[in-house]
Amino acid sequence: MFNENQPKIAVNSTIVASLAEYFERNLVVIDVGCRWGFADVWSLFGSHVTLIGFDPDPAECERLKSNYQGSSDVHFVAKALGNSEGKRPLFLTAEPACSSLYKPDSSLTSSMPHLACAKLVGETEVDLTTLDTWASSTGVNQVDFLKLDTQGSELGVLEGAENCLQSIRALQIEVEFNPIYLGQPLFSDIDSFLRKRGFVLWRLTNLCHYSSLPEASAFKHKDVQIFDGRIVPISAQGGQLFWGEAYYVRKEIAFSEETSDWQACLRDGAIISTLGFRDLAGARLQQALNHAPSNIVPAINRVLTKYYSPFA
Repeated sequence: MFNENQPKIAVNSTIVASLAEYFERNLVVIDVGCRWGFADVWSLFGSHVTLIGFDPDPAECERLKSNYQGSSDVHFVAKALGNSEGKRPLFLTAEPACSSLYKPDSSLTSSMPHLACAKLVGETEVDLTTLDTWASSTGVNQVDFLKLDTQGSELGVLEGAENCLQSIRALQIEVEFNPIYLGQPLFSDIDSFLRKRGFVLWRLTNLCHYSSLPEASAFKHKDVQIFDGRIVPISAQGGQLFWGEAYYVRKEIAFSEETSDWQACLRDGAIISTLGFRDLAGARLQQALNHAPSNIVPAINRVLTKYYSPFA
């Protein structure tokens, strides 16, 4: 939903990005629903990353092109993505970022004040293509990271990206646990689809709750999260859970399966460090260290030492 906040650059990401000079090729990052632009953290990789954003709003793409003027490896494509080719209605909403290929549920947008941003205000027609078709036509042979925020149509984008998914190492996806748009797929549908293709859920964040009486939900409720037996108390409030951010990684990354491909491990560590998953990134960098050529080992060692220092 409407959320223009981008992840902040962590010190750890800055440290790991210093290894980008050893990439044998650029990281390729695709952001579908790229309104407001890319997360600042990708700028750390400089000329070693290719950023590609999709948004069906031509005016927004032109605005973003202007913002990124002078960045040769940043591209914006004014197209909607799905699981087929053709024309599709795009349902326009009070907040443009909430516009969707699915029609908003008026019973929610009229009864829950903080979902009024998704109130239907119009309709237009957009060109729909698949990520695989676009990638094939433009010569993009490998994608490393995929971010999806398409207001309920994320599963369709994934269904049209079967070939791209073979090279993707991690995904960040906005998922709904309860529908905001009529007929939209939910988290369970996306989770099932990705698990069948070798991905596992790593983390759920930014869990968003709504209610018809926001003032009534403003009470403190004690909750906990548990990390390897460490109980971390958190302060929650009321309302029904509607959506959040889901992070997926390849199963072999999550379970630290052994590989001698130190370049893949280096890229994996870099990508995952941008997401803030320090333990997972560190494990992948350690595997890179174990198999890297002797002339690269000192650089990886330095990064690992700083990465796990108490001040990093």
